[in-house]
Amino acid sequence: MEGEEKRVGETTRRIAPSNSTKQIEKPGWQPRLLGQKQHVHGAFMELYFSEDDTLDYADRWNLYISSFDPFGEVDVEYRMRSPGRFLDDIASWNIQVMDETALWPNNPDYLPSSVAGAEGIIWTSGFLMPGKTDGQLQMYDTTKDPADGPYNIASNDDGNWAYHRVIWKDMDLDGDLDALTARFHRPLIGTTKHDLLWFENEGAGFSEGWKEHLIASDGPDIHFDMVTLSAGGRDYNCIIAGEFFSERVSIYWTESEVDDWSDPTLVKSRIINSNVQPFDVLVDDFNRDGVLEFLVTEFRNDLGIGHVSVYQFPEDFRTDDFPHFKIADGFIPNQVTGGQTMSPGTPKVYYPNAAYAQDVAEDGMPHKPYILLSGDDDGRFYVLYPTSEDRDDWVYEKNVLIDTEDIMVGKMAHGDLDGDGYEEVIVAGYAVNQLFVFTYAP
Repeated sequence: MEGEEKRVGETTRRIAPSNSTKQIEKPGWQPRLLGQKQHVHGAFMELYFSEDDTLDYADRWNLYISSFDPFGEVDVEYRMRSPGRFLDDIASWNIQVMDETALWPNNPDYLPSSVAGAEGIIWTSGFLMPGKTDGQLQMYDTTKDPADGPYNIASNDDGNWAYHRVIWKDMDLDGDLDALTARFHRPLIGTTKHDLLWFENEGAGFSEGWKEHLIASDGPDIHFDMVTLSAGGRDYNCIIAGEFFSERVSIYWTESEVDDWSDPTLVKSRIINSNVQPFDVLVDDFNRDGVLEFLVTEFRNDLGIGHVSVYQFPEDFRTDDFPHFKIADGFIPNQVTGGQTMSPGTPKVYYPNAAYAQDVAEDGMPHKPYILLSGDDDGRFYVLYPTSEDRDDWVYEKNVLIDTEDIMVGKMAHGDLDGDGYEEVIVAGYAVNQLFVFTYAP
């Protein structure tokens, strides 16, 4: 849930009820293709399940898709309501324009009603490409039709910054959820700037120009995640950051005894790994043993090959090394004249159906989830399939979900859209201008 840190030592998924049969057959990795929909330059996407429990189940789902064109002016943000009602005719999906005021919209992150008084989306934007550098953090009230907004909480920033992610967290302990984010600006000449910062929620609801508070410079830039770790007899709020431009993975924390991030002089950090270029970071309990790990999608510029690594948290994160190992390798990006490419991209954890998610393995612990993975610049999507229920066995099958046979893909989203107990998966084929929709239903 947004605004709640993940804790090491606590499972992040519901454990199956004690009356589980333990006899559910492990589903195969491959879902069934339902169809595809033409959609120009579909890139980042998310599926969100509404807080509004007065709606029918299928109507609580909303699909959000960003679209960007290197040669256009403003780009397009899309929304589709109730996609689970239209799984029998994917080609006819009515995906509607939600807004056209952002340059290079990135991830549409969830906005809980506790932030501004109504549920919605905060859409990140901006990139390094000339003409696309002026990013925003645009809030929308999506309970209204059309959506109310945008309200750019970063309207007072001091430069052309690109934003990719927002996590809601009460950074100053005043009772309001603030917007934790990272940003970068890459000038045509000179050094790339990048910051880790938060925008203060002063209780004004949907409003612009929130006050910014800098946590650190020259470090985090694109993706990060949060976790609560114990060390030295106390808990620490920590930020795991993939520092793309600095080519390292780092951890940040505050020495404030009450975990107040208001005083930047109390913020500490250390480098976890300086031998990779990280893209995305995800904290989860990947082997479902009740202890959290974090996954990083990484690229080696010297080798031209990417991989997926899992990192384990040590006894004392402030001083000890972080054990880590690869669970998937051999990602080779397509090449673009005059530009840098990399692979893989964003990961997501999921179960193929509800029965398997709620069942337990022979050891009494939940089954390991599957990992959905974007290949980004290799033009493919993957499913990483755990080969064993042994909690110490980190072998995964690397399976190609779809190969678009083109230069680049966007992101993916998943959810049980029609409530039948089986997961649907939607992926964005950016370069081929197609959305592909799969299901694990028979």
